Amino acid sequence: MTASPRSTHIDALRGLAVLLMVLVHAAATWEPALSGNLLVFGLIVSAGGGLAAPLFVALLGWGLAQRDLTMQQRWWRAGCLFGCQGIVNVSSPHLFELFTPGVLSLLGVLILTEPWWGRGLRASNKPTVVFSWVFGLTVLFCFVFTSWQGPSSWTYRVDTASVLTWFEHVVFTGLYPIVPWFVFASFGATVAVLSTPQRHAFFRTVSVIGLAVSLAILVQSQRTNQVWALPTGNAALTFFPANAPFLIAAMTGVAMLWWCLERFRFADRLSSLGRVSLTVYVLHFVPFALFHQAETLHGWSPASTAGVVLGYTVGWIVLGTWLAQRAPRFTIESWMKRREPS
Repeated sequence: MTASPRSTHIDALRGLAVLLMVLVHAAATWEPALSGNLLVFGLIVSAGGGLAAPLFVALLGWGLAQRDLTMQQRWWRAGCLFGCQGIVNVSSPHLFELFTPGVLSLLGVLILTEPWWGRGLRASNKPTVVFSWVFGLTVLFCFVFTSWQGPSSWTYRVDTASVLTWFEHVVFTGLYPIVPWFVFASFGATVAVLSTPQRHAFFRTVSVIGLAVSLAILVQSQRTNQVWALPTGNAALTFFPANAPFLIAAMTGVAMLWWCLERFRFADRLSSLGRVSLTVYVLHFVPFALFHQAETLHGWSPASTAGVVLGYTVGWIVLGTWLAQRAPRFTIESWMKRREPS
């Protein structure tokens, strides 16, 4: 299988994913007090945080389905992603430890293991059926074996005191463990092998079923006076770990976003940003090392802090677009491609 030409809406999805990543990480770093009129901003940040990483992982699955990589190429790409994760960790000591596996580590592991988790989708003439079984079993696993995912604590999930802990975090207990996050890559790989009518029908099916189930979970959480969604803690839906309700809600959001951006093309202007999404993802952490306490030191008001978060996000749209259009050779993507084994 040869590499396919670049698709504008796929690049736009990548641009949207990295844009949401920058937004949520800036908000997590400077933490504006969200109340009153800023509650809407808080909802946007929360929704963005919940969809950014799933979208990134789904797009990786889509990309892997476009080309048969050699094992040398897989190790090269995975090694580069592990190295980029190290840069991110050093740049964000307020968020991660030095060896904390994060979303880039997950992408690297998925590249190495794709011959196993992607085999069924590649071989099947009914990929949506295969995906349904994979997703259903993964959701069931998260319901039945909740303890295997570890406690819902940020400190626990970033603590990487030993090699054994690192492997445990990569597989089950970290921020982005391969189980259950590989299901988003499976979703992207499924999308890649469907024709346009099949793809749109798939998006609609996932969206309708997911919305119905997510609404039922929301109603139940309200009846039992349980918080519906939190990054960590006691809630119906948690991001760390990615519990079953989160998987359903996030998969629904990814399907809806993908369908909307492919059909209506309202975000095509983000395609340039998407072509340098890895570069922007890595570099946007660097200022955090120097300025992550700025809102405390300078006594920013909630409105000022929210303005800084928004301005920081927009600034990376401008810088990323400039890099893609004017200096593409100076990006991580270009460097990786030039040195990748043939």
